[in-house]
Amino acid sequence: MRLSLKKLSAVALAVLTLGVVDFAVAHHSFAMFDRAREEVTGGEVVRWAFNSPHVALYIRDEAGEIFAYEGAAPASLVTRDEPMNGFTFQPGDTVELVVCPLHDGRNGGALGIIIKDDVWYRPNDGGCGPNEAWEDWMSKGYMSKQEALDAGEMIDEDM
Repeated sequence: MRLSLKKLSAVALAVLTLGVVDFAVAHHSFAMFDRAREEVTGGEVVRWAFNSPHVALYIRDEAGEIFAYEGAAPASLVTRDEPMNGFTFQPGDTVELVVCPLHDGRNGGALGIIIKDDVWYRPNDGGCGPNEAWEDWMSKGYMSKQEALDAGEMIDEDM
């Protein structure tokens, strides 16, 4: 059986296309994050990895445990309302975070908001899109979205 170059190219293109589609779907899954939970946490910055495909922020909490949080792609963060770059967060900085934790309970999750020196950064992507109400909720002392809802706070789902 003799394959023509045209048929071989078509088969190779089909295989590559399916592989790329499969990779893209797997890469953009947010299934590991509990997007229904938004929680306040924080600590000391251990590392700010401003890398593609997603940034990562490593935090040490008061108990000395390290947590890893994932955010959006660097290219999208440099143009946000509060722009971020590779030097925005330095080891030793103290930050507060709004995060969507991992479903399996490991130390980490998706970044929603980072607060440093009263500046609100939003490195979130589809993994955690916290509600705009957080500035009001934090001023009232709420530490989770559920706590705010239990207190009767309303959420505008269109925000």
